[in-house]
Amino acid sequence: MKLKPLFTNWRVIMLLIFLVFTLVAIHPQLFGTEGVAIRSVVPNSSAALAGIQNPAAQSTPLQKERVVALDGHDINSIEEYYAQLEQLSSNQTFRLETNRQIYILTTKETTAGMVDLGLKVSTAPTSNIRKGLDLEGGTRVLLKATDTISAEDLQLTIDNLKERLNVYGLSDVVVRSASDLEGQDFILIEIAGVTEEEVKELLARQGKFEATVANTTVFYGGKKDITYVCRTADCSGLDPRQGCSQYSDGYVCRFFFSITLSSEAAERQAEATRKLSVINDESGYYLSDDLVLYLDDKEVDHLRI
Repeated sequence: MKLKPLFTNWRVIMLLIFLVFTLVAIHPQLFGTEGVAIRSVVPNSSAALAGIQNPAAQSTPLQKERVVALDGHDINSIEEYYAQLEQLSSNQTFRLETNRQIYILTTKETTAGMVDLGLKVSTAPTSNIRKGLDLEGGTRVLLKATDTISAEDLQLTIDNLKERLNVYGLSDVVVRSASDLEGQDFILIEIAGVTEEEVKELLARQGKFEATVANTTVFYGGKKDITYVCRTADCSGLDPRQGCSQYSDGYVCRFFFSITLSSEAAERQAEATRKLSVINDESGYYLSDDLVLYLDDKEVDHLRI
């Protein structure tokens, strides 16, 4: 069999190109990867206060930051990481080195008397292949509403859960609706690489939402401060009075949404904005400070006022 006709066949050429692109995308590490990968960072923990960030939900496995040394000791496995963690004492300041930079941490002691840095780690990946629940292991959860819930509220709850899990930087997360043969609706959550206890820690705890202006909290999530949220087209969406216009190299679309605050929350916002200055730029008049939105103590958005 002659090889030249084989390698001039367009199907073979396409297959070879596909294989090359696949290898580039997977990016296998033939000699292994040092350290342990940071899977998530607990808010307000020692690691978070030192500046360690949650990995972005869309980041590939090899893009995740890795712990390579703890208090001067090299880390090459999860066992070595936790063994070295046990050597630390509470309120101890030490250096944690990753493949990106060096952090200075101060340990905190948990209620069980154990030192906790607030880091969830996993074995360092050797490629960009996402193993998923079936190969990597993890937890599958079915949630059922205690009362009858509409299809709109079910989808809204799913969207909110996705937003909360994205805040923690978790990848390989599935959140979707499901139903049984009797027509009962559920929310199915699958998270690869986490334990049942970690899922409970993430989902069973009441979410914390707050809005600040000039570093002052003006309202919290929940019916006490927010008495009504508009979700219909007549009071939220693209502003029909302004529409979209070209701005610099792209387009700007004005949008609006309506919420109703309690009188106490309205007073707090009025007090926080009363002394702010007004700035005039190309797009209009705005207050000097934005309305900053936080979910579980992490900034998720900011809006001009």
